[in-house]
Amino acid sequence: MERTQVPNTYQIGEVCQILAKDNPELRGKGGCWVIVSAVNDFSCTVKIWNGEYAVGLQHLKSFNYLPQECQQMQLISDGVTAHRR
Repeated sequence: MERTQVPNTYQIGEVCQILAKDNPELRGKGGCWVIVSAVNDFSCTVKIWNGEYAVGLQHLKSFNYLPQECQQMQLISDGVTAHRR
């Protein structure tokens, strides 16, 4: 049986939630919100409060925010990152 590859529909700037499932690299990050910073074929690079991670599509769930809500979350993210420095 052939596996059908699902296209990556995420977009840069989109706000998503991490679904850690059984991925040990994502342990402790399940439920965290992230912002997509790069879109790849089968994963996205996301910005989270403590850095950037490459995350498989099965470990992301979009919040389906409107563009202006995504921009507001980007401002919050930028503020958190600046505060941590």
